[in-house]
Amino acid sequence: MTEAPARDRGARSRDAILDTAGELMARHGYAATSISMISAACGLPVSSLYWHFGSKDGIYVAVLERARTTLLAALPPPQVPGRDLDERLEAFLAEVGDAFQRHQPSVRLLLGLGMVQQDATAAAVAEVRHYRDALTQWARDALSCVFGLRDRPEVADELARFTLRMASGTAVARWFDAGAALETGALRVALRALAAHHGVAVRGAPG
Repeated sequence: MTEAPARDRGARSRDAILDTAGELMARHGYAATSISMISAACGLPVSSLYWHFGSKDGIYVAVLERARTTLLAALPPPQVPGRDLDERLEAFLAEVGDAFQRHQPSVRLLLGLGMVQQDATAAAVAEVRHYRDALTQWARDALSCVFGLRDRPEVADELARFTLRMASGTAVARWFDAGAALETGALRVALRALAAHHGVAVRGAPG
Protein backbone atom coordinates (compact mmCIF):
# COMPACT_ATOMS: atom_id res chain seq x y z
CA MET A 1 0.00 0.00 0.00
CA THR A 2 2.86 2.40 0.75
CA GLU A 3 5.19 1.37 -2.08
CA ALA A 4 3.49 3.42 -4.82
CA PRO A 5 3.25 6.67 -2.77
CA ALA A 6 6.92 6.24 -1.83
CA ARG A 7 7.83 5.90 -5.50
CA ASP A 8 5.78 9.01 -6.29
CA ARG A 9 7.56 10.97 -3.57
CA GLY A 10 10.90 9.75 -4.87
CA ALA A 11 10.05 10.82 -8.43
CA ARG A 12 8.89 14.24 -7.23
CA SER A 13 12.09 14.69 -5.22
CA ARG A 14 14.21 13.67 -8.21
CA ASP A 15 12.37 16.10 -10.49
CA ALA A 16 12.71 18.91 -7.94
CA ILE A 17 16.46 18.32 -7.73
CA LEU A 18 16.83 18.31 -11.52
CA ASP A 19 14.67 21.43 -11.94
CA THR A 20 16.69 23.32 -9.36
CA ALA A 21 20.10 22.06 -10.47
CA GLY A 22 19.33 22.82 -14.11
CA GLU A 23 18.32 26.39 -13.30
CA LEU A 24 21.37 27.00 -11.11
CA MET A 25 23.84 25.43 -13.52
CA ALA A 26 22.38 27.33 -16.46
CA ARG A 27 22.73 30.57 -14.48
CA HIS A 28 26.06 30.06 -12.71
CA GLY A 29 27.79 27.25 -14.57
CA TYR A 30 28.76 23.77 -13.44
CA ALA A 31 31.83 24.69 -11.38
CA ALA A 32 30.09 27.47 -9.42
CA THR A 33 27.04 25.37 -8.52
CA SER A 34 27.58 23.34 -5.37
CA ILE A 35 25.63 20.48 -3.84
CA SER A 36 24.79 22.71 -0.86
CA MET A 37 23.39 25.41 -3.20
CA ILE A 38 21.13 22.89 -4.90
CA SER A 39 20.03 21.46 -1.55
CA ALA A 40 19.17 24.89 -0.14
CA ALA A 41 17.29 25.98 -3.27
CA CYS A 42 15.16 22.84 -3.66
CA GLY A 43 14.58 22.36 0.09
CA LEU A 44 15.83 18.76 0.16
CA PRO A 45 18.70 17.50 2.32
CA VAL A 46 22.12 16.87 0.82
CA SER A 47 21.69 13.19 1.63
CA SER A 48 18.67 13.07 -0.71
CA LEU A 49 20.73 14.49 -3.57
CA TYR A 50 23.44 11.88 -3.05
CA TRP A 51 20.86 9.10 -2.70
CA HIS A 52 19.28 9.94 -6.07
CA PHE A 53 22.38 10.81 -8.10
CA GLY A 54 25.49 9.74 -6.22
CA SER A 55 27.49 12.91 -6.86
CA LYS A 56 27.34 16.43 -8.25
CA ASP A 57 28.52 15.09 -11.57
CA GLY A 58 25.72 12.53 -11.50
CA ILE A 59 23.25 15.39 -11.13
CA TYR A 60 24.91 17.25 -13.98
CA VAL A 61 24.73 14.28 -16.34
CA ALA A 62 21.04 13.75 -15.49
CA VAL A 63 20.31 17.46 -16.03
CA LEU A 64 22.08 17.39 -19.38
CA GLU A 65 20.28 14.24 -20.48
CA ARG A 66 16.86 15.67 -19.65
CA ALA A 67 17.66 19.03 -21.28
CA ARG A 68 18.91 17.28 -24.42
CA THR A 69 15.84 15.06 -24.65
CA THR A 70 13.46 17.99 -24.12
CA LEU A 71 15.13 20.29 -26.63
CA LEU A 72 15.59 17.72 -29.38
CA ALA A 73 11.99 16.54 -28.96
CA ALA A 74 10.82 20.13 -29.50
CA LEU A 75 12.56 20.41 -32.87
CA PRO A 76 10.42 19.73 -35.94
CA PRO A 77 11.31 17.12 -38.56
CA PRO A 78 14.19 18.30 -40.77
CA GLN A 79 11.95 18.19 -43.86
CA VAL A 80 11.44 21.96 -43.90
CA PRO A 81 8.20 23.03 -45.65
CA GLY A 82 8.09 25.66 -48.37
CA ARG A 83 7.55 26.07 -52.10
CA ASP A 84 10.97 27.62 -52.71
CA LEU A 85 14.26 28.42 -50.99
CA ASP A 86 13.00 31.68 -49.51
CA GLU A 87 9.99 30.05 -47.85
CA ARG A 88 12.02 27.11 -46.59
CA LEU A 89 14.73 29.37 -45.15
CA GLU A 90 12.15 31.49 -43.35
CA ALA A 91 10.55 28.37 -41.89
CA PHE A 92 13.93 27.07 -40.73
CA LEU A 93 14.90 30.37 -39.10
CA ALA A 94 11.52 30.60 -37.38
CA GLU A 95 11.96 27.12 -35.89
CA VAL A 96 15.52 27.83 -34.73
CA GLY A 97 14.56 31.17 -33.22
CA ASP A 98 11.53 29.69 -31.48
CA ALA A 99 13.47 26.76 -30.01
CA PHE A 100 16.26 29.09 -28.85
CA GLN A 101 13.80 31.43 -27.15
CA ARG A 102 11.59 28.78 -25.50
CA HIS A 103 14.41 26.54 -24.27
CA GLN A 104 17.02 29.08 -23.21
CA PRO A 105 18.19 27.20 -20.05
CA SER A 106 18.59 24.00 -22.06
CA VAL A 107 20.56 25.84 -24.73
CA ARG A 108 22.94 27.27 -22.14
CA LEU A 109 23.45 23.93 -20.47
CA LEU A 110 23.91 21.89 -23.59
CA LEU A 111 26.23 24.26 -25.37
CA GLY A 112 28.54 23.70 -22.41
CA LEU A 113 28.99 27.38 -21.61
CA GLY A 114 31.79 27.24 -19.09
CA MET A 115 30.40 24.18 -17.34
CA VAL A 116 32.42 21.26 -18.64
CA GLN A 117 35.47 21.67 -16.47
CA GLN A 118 38.60 19.54 -16.37
CA ASP A 119 37.25 17.66 -13.37
CA ALA A 120 34.00 16.70 -15.11
CA THR A 121 33.66 13.01 -15.81
CA ALA A 122 33.75 11.42 -19.22
CA ALA A 123 29.99 10.83 -18.93
CA ALA A 124 29.30 14.58 -18.66
CA VAL A 125 31.56 15.42 -21.58
CA ALA A 126 30.02 12.60 -23.64
CA GLU A 127 26.49 13.90 -22.93
CA VAL A 128 27.36 17.38 -24.21
CA ARG A 129 29.00 15.91 -27.30
CA HIS A 130 26.00 13.63 -27.88
CA TYR A 131 23.72 16.66 -27.84
CA ARG A 132 25.94 18.71 -30.12
CA ASP A 133 26.22 15.86 -32.59
CA ALA A 134 22.44 15.34 -32.63
CA LEU A 135 21.72 19.05 -33.03
CA THR A 136 24.33 19.41 -35.78
CA GLN A 137 22.77 16.46 -37.60
CA TRP A 138 19.31 18.04 -37.37
CA ALA A 139 20.57 21.41 -38.63
CA ARG A 140 22.56 19.70 -41.41
CA ASP A 141 19.52 17.75 -42.61
CA ALA A 142 17.25 20.80 -42.39
CA LEU A 143 19.64 23.08 -44.27
CA SER A 144 20.23 20.39 -46.87
CA CYS A 145 16.48 20.49 -47.48
CA VAL A 146 16.38 24.31 -47.47
CA PHE A 147 19.20 24.78 -50.01
CA GLY A 148 18.85 21.55 -51.96
CA LEU A 149 22.22 20.16 -50.83
CA ARG A 150 21.49 16.46 -50.91
CA ASP A 151 24.55 15.88 -53.10
CA ARG A 152 26.76 18.35 -51.21
CA PRO A 153 26.83 17.24 -47.57
CA GLU A 154 30.02 19.18 -46.85
CA VAL A 155 28.27 22.47 -47.64
CA ALA A 156 25.25 21.54 -45.52
CA ASP A 157 27.62 20.67 -42.67
CA GLU A 158 29.36 24.06 -42.90
CA LEU A 159 26.02 25.90 -42.87
CA ALA A 160 24.83 23.84 -39.88
CA ARG A 161 27.96 24.49 -37.85
CA PHE A 162 27.82 28.20 -38.65
CA THR A 163 24.20 28.31 -37.45
CA LEU A 164 25.14 26.64 -34.18
CA ARG A 165 28.10 28.98 -33.69
CA MET A 166 25.77 31.96 -34.01
CA ALA A 167 23.40 30.37 -31.49
CA SER A 168 26.32 29.76 -29.14
CA GLY A 169 27.45 33.36 -29.44
CA THR A 170 23.96 34.61 -28.64
CA ALA A 171 23.78 32.33 -25.60
CA VAL A 172 27.08 33.79 -24.38
CA ALA A 173 25.74 37.31 -24.96
CA ARG A 174 22.74 36.54 -22.74
CA TRP A 175 25.08 36.13 -19.76
CA PHE A 176 25.69 39.89 -20.06
CA ASP A 177 22.43 41.05 -21.65
CA ALA A 178 19.33 39.06 -20.77
CA GLY A 179 17.48 40.64 -23.68
CA ALA A 180 19.90 39.36 -26.34
CA ALA A 181 18.07 37.39 -29.01
CA LEU A 182 19.19 35.25 -31.89
CA GLU A 183 19.63 37.59 -34.87
CA THR A 184 17.75 35.60 -37.48
CA GLY A 185 18.03 38.46 -39.98
CA ALA A 186 21.82 38.40 -39.84
CA LEU A 187 21.77 34.61 -39.89
CA ARG A 188 19.59 34.66 -43.03
CA VAL A 189 22.06 36.92 -44.85
CA ALA A 190 25.06 34.89 -43.70
CA LEU A 191 23.60 31.52 -44.70
CA ARG A 192 22.65 32.78 -48.14
CA ALA A 193 26.10 34.30 -48.61
CA LEU A 194 27.86 31.10 -47.50
CA ALA A 195 25.73 29.00 -49.83
CA ALA A 196 26.41 31.38 -52.72
CA HIS A 197 30.14 31.27 -51.93
CA HIS A 198 30.01 27.51 -52.54
CA GLY A 199 28.28 27.97 -55.87
CA VAL A 200 24.76 27.21 -54.69
CA ALA A 201 22.13 29.03 -56.73
CA VAL A 202 20.66 31.48 -54.22
CA ARG A 203 18.41 34.16 -55.67
CA GLY A 204 19.24 37.57 -54.25
CA ALA A 205 22.17 36.35 -52.17
CA PRO A 206 25.00 38.82 -51.60
CA GLY A 207 28.09 38.08 -53.63
